[in-house]
Amino acid sequence: MVIDVHYHFMVSVNETVAKRMVASFIMPTAKKLGMTPDPEALAKTVLETWADPAGEFLIKSMDEGGIDVTVAVTTDNFDNKMLTREDVEKSVKLLSEVSGRNPGRIFPLAGLDPRRPEAADMAKRFFEEYGIKGIKYHPDNGYDPSGRESYKVLEVLAEHKGVLLTHTSPLMPPSRNHLAEPMLLSATGVDFPQIKVIAAHMNGYVNWRPWASLAAMQPRLYGDLAMWDNLAYTHYDVFCRELRTMIDLIGPNKILFGSDAPIDTLLHPIRHWVQQIRNLTEKAPAGIRFTQEEVDAILGGNASRVLGLNK
Repeated sequence: MVIDVHYHFMVSVNETVAKRMVASFIMPTAKKLGMTPDPEALAKTVLETWADPAGEFLIKSMDEGGIDVTVAVTTDNFDNKMLTREDVEKSVKLLSEVSGRNPGRIFPLAGLDPRRPEAADMAKRFFEEYGIKGIKYHPDNGYDPSGRESYKVLEVLAEHKGVLLTHTSPLMPPSRNHLAEPMLLSATGVDFPQIKVIAAHMNGYVNWRPWASLAAMQPRLYGDLAMWDNLAYTHYDVFCRELRTMIDLIGPNKILFGSDAPIDTLLHPIRHWVQQIRNLTEKAPAGIRFTQEEVDAILGGNASRVLGLNK
């Protein structure tokens, strides 16, 4: 089984956003990969595929990529005054409907900024009316994931036995990256030990050790490999060495496969990233070895346990 624990479900994307994402994120990534795509063509693809309110592109990409289950998330940012409560709820409702039409394939998480005055009530509604399975945080937007506002949402999350996927890893401005430091999740693990937390990106492939040091000590803190494909494509030996070191230090059971699709898969389809992980048993460089059990755990075994899919 292959489980992608990090997919961005989007209801709408306008031309301004498409061009900004291509210019600020996709093109710099392409340069690192030695690719020279046409930015106008990329922006056109973004407009045609990222806005996916019915989930048709999501399911198609899962089928083509060999993904059995996807953790699909919406996003929220209270600083964006154009993003109203109604917009947030509409996205969550549509994701819930996609999940309902595809039983067993979509594990929906609601993006929610805890700075919203009504955030706790919204979280309760998402769980009880829409059947959402957890919450997605982007604390780099400007809040502490272990802060007072967040705790009101985490109380609802704990009550409903939900999963928290929270961003860690630096991003370009205007992200307030000090609020995405993994160590800020330390208090969460103490005050809400029942919540399973997935640190998106594991603080990034440049500085994953702070996440690993905490994950080694907190039994319910995990991390996903979203965006690590860029390291695998550009410096495969380094990717294998870092992943091997991580497993040797904290074990393979804390690492989950993630894609950050459809954003991070615009340049490479998700099946390539899946295959990179599958190939670890045979194509790792000399002196580095991965077992089939480790690969199977990363691709889906760990996520299946974390998400409670084995019940």
